[in-house]
Order: sequence, then C-alpha cells, then structure tokens
Amino acid sequence: MVDEDDRYTDDSVESETDSDDCIVTSPISKNIIQATEKIRIEIISLGLFESRIVEDETIQQLFVECRFYNFTAHETPVSLPKPPSGQRVHYNYSSVIRVDKANNLARREYLKSILQKPDLETDSLLFTVVSDPPEDKQDLECEDIGFAYVSLREIFQKGRDVIEEDISVFDSQDDSAIIGKLRVTVEALHALRSVYEECKDD
Repeated sequence: MVDEDDRYTDDSVESETDSDDCIVTSPISKNIIQATEKIRIEIISLGLFESRIVEDETIQQLFVECRFYNFTAHETPVSLPKPPSGQRVHYNYSSVIRVDKANNLARREYLKSILQKPDLETDSLLFTVVSDPPEDKQDLECEDIGFAYVSLREIFQKGRDVIEEDISVFDSQDDSAIIGKLRVTVEALHALRSVYEECKDD
C-alpha cells in the first residue's frame, strides 16, 4: 500500500550556459524536506515462536497496530491467518505519521520532548499484535496478544533508521516472554534531526 505523499517526483535541474562553461544548479531536494516532516513506518512480516499464542485455537487471525504515543493509531488494513511456528505472514503495509509544524504541531512538540528529556519513558513507537475474531465467532472481542517497540531516541542517538529489522514481540500476559519477531522499517532520522535543530534554535 503506497501513501500518495510517498510517490516522490524527481526535482527538475536547471542549467545555464555561459560561453563554453555550463553551470548546473539543483534546488534543495524535496525528498529531504518531506522527510523532515514525517515518520515512515512499514510493517513487513510477523513470525511466531512456540508459545501459548500458537497453541491457542481461538487465536486465528492477526493484524498489527502501530501507535505513536497517544496519537492516532495506524493498523494493517487486513488481518492474516496466524502463522505456524517458524513461519511468517507478510503484511507489507506502509504508513506515514505527519510531524509538520503547520498541521501536526502537537506531534512535533512531542518529538522535541523525546530529545530534551532523556528520562522520558514513552519515547517509542508501540507495535501491537492483535487477535481478530473469526467471522463465525463475532461474540469474541479483539485481543492484544503481543507488543513490540522501536525507540525513536535510539534512532537519533545511533544516527540510523531501522530498515527491515526484526524486533522482539513480547507476550501481553508476560512481558518477559518473547513470542515472535516483527519485521519493520521506521524512517525517522531526518525528522528527528530537524526537530533537534529547532531545539537548539529555541
């Protein structure tokens, strides 16, 4: 699934000819400017280990939700069959969290607080694996079965985005137990650096 705003267009290059010399000027890349105003998330795939989740026959379909602090959550548009232990299901879902000043100032201010307050515990994107009841059991409710995290502060400190990495999924009933791996991409470094420069200016 491709966000309309993610379809980048190549910037035009202007050239001027003066005698035999050719001067080529290129404007600041729109891609970089756009990247400073958003966080891009991709939920790629999910694999499970042997656990109560695999054994529980009431858990049949799974979808994944991503939440940035207490702002609007993004979730995969479909739930997929629970994979057998050692196998994966592929969501290949891409989403964007806007953090521009004009329309999403609260989110941008929250990014500032992450960088300014090292003791702030809620510095992560939270991924939740959710059990979606099958159609013949609609009396059941959606159930959170596992959680995974990507620290935005860590992305900034390490100076690199999370690109197609497996992150641990912890059991919602026992946060010391790892029930699987979620493969994700989180591109946030440009946005975090932009916010950091604003912090210095302030």
